[in-house]
Amino acid sequence: MRVIHLCFQLHQPFGLRGTVDGGEDHNYFDTKSAFTKANAEIYQPLFAFLERNTQKFAGFRFSLLVSGSWLDLAEQYDTELIERLRKLVKLGQVELVAEPISHSLAFFYDEAELTEQVQRYRARIQKLFGVEGRIFALPELIYNDQIGKWAEDFGFAGMLVGGSPEVLGWHSPNHIYEAMECRYLRLLFRNTPLSLAIMHADADLLVEKRVSEDSEEKKMVLSAQKFQKRLELDMLRGNLVNLYFDAELFRVQRDKGVIGFFDELVATWLGVQGNHFVGAAQACVVETPSMALSVKKSVSWREESDDSYEDKNSQDTVALVLQAEADVHPPRWLDQPWQVEQSKALYGLKREILASEDEKLIADWRRLTALDYALKHDVNSLEVFKKILADLKVRAEVVKKAQVVEISRAFTKKRDRGNVDVKTDTSATAVKVNFGVARVGGTTSHAVHTTAVQSEAEVPVRRLCVREVEPVAEEESRQVVVQKKSKDKPRGIRKVIRKLVIE
Repeated sequence: MRVIHLCFQLHQPFGLRGTVDGGEDHNYFDTKSAFTKANAEIYQPLFAFLERNTQKFAGFRFSLLVSGSWLDLAEQYDTELIERLRKLVKLGQVELVAEPISHSLAFFYDEAELTEQVQRYRARIQKLFGVEGRIFALPELIYNDQIGKWAEDFGFAGMLVGGSPEVLGWHSPNHIYEAMECRYLRLLFRNTPLSLAIMHADADLLVEKRVSEDSEEKKMVLSAQKFQKRLELDMLRGNLVNLYFDAELFRVQRDKGVIGFFDELVATWLGVQGNHFVGAAQACVVETPSMALSVKKSVSWREESDDSYEDKNSQDTVALVLQAEADVHPPRWLDQPWQVEQSKALYGLKREILASEDEKLIADWRRLTALDYALKHDVNSLEVFKKILADLKVRAEVVKKAQVVEISRAFTKKRDRGNVDVKTDTSATAVKVNFGVARVGGTTSHAVHTTAVQSEAEVPVRRLCVREVEPVAEEESRQVVVQKKSKDKPRGIRKVIRKLVIE
């Protein structure tokens, strides 16, 4: 059985406004124009291709990696996209791959935040489409051994990984691999050479074609027949080919006839007996894993040149990573000093932001964790990002002060109305304490009398020393007596106990 696993990523970030005006609406994002343009040039052609081929071929299956921000924008500006995606999922021919809901790399900075975002994403697609996602991927298909261990502990069966010759070496990406030190997690490596051949419209895949039947004008377009010959040759190294693309491909290579190319590829591939298309979960079980593979250094599908970035994988960079006891680096294109500093400032606000319990404030902060903002290093973008973080901090402080005032007012009202419940309101448990000598059962002992209307069982006794004070029977006046035996406790310990009771 020969198998193609085709996966498209749908992601649209929230674009930042050019300035931060500090208005009361705190609207940092400007997204409508960008999404509307992308919808016409990318999403409509992609969905038309998917719907057309799922109707023609019952055996056509594929995966989609859909970001939380794309879902938000689609719901806001074109709900028909959500409905079309829901119908595709209902057919059972598309599989949704899970990711952090904000398209973030929180793993490298705050693992608890990563867990929260993945849980939110699974809840979101469960609500919208009735599925949770059994396969996981980080943005840019980043992977290392620690991420794999986290994914398995979370409950995922496999991960999509950006193919890297640096990791695979002579091993072929056309096989399933097990993650090192994991019990069952399976890795699906992108076939980078074949995927990039389509992304870049390699010259050896192009053929000359007339623009129209009535015109003599010709243009160069992608040929599915040429690609299939190359595919057949590559499959001598394994029968599973993972082709992963950003949906941006449908805009970048539209002039090269990419839509017709995929239509033809689906038809010709399924026209051969024994050829199949599969989704991500199916791809994990088409064969027995060939070996366990260890990936110490983070890999991704992002192309990078050796001299594009300085190699900063040093102890200085590790010290800036927020995650405690971090023993992995972000990919080289994400560990530059300005990027780490920006992430440090962003995740450093997490505690204050979450403590505010302000849903809009938390949503704004989480949107800023998207990978896209860590890739914009022009002066204006960095300045705008800093201003937004400063504004988020101010908003969190305002909410905190308002919470304190509200709590104070609420307690004052309860006290004035006489509705303070000493059983449940911890702020009302302070009682007046009088010291004296009480005689219980003929024995003289130092005792504490309280004027609170609590029963003996309701008075907490602080166990701060080895010899504990013992509650004694309640008197008719509801005075609680705490008794100790003088023969067991010397005079010095009495002073200690008396001091503790005062506190």
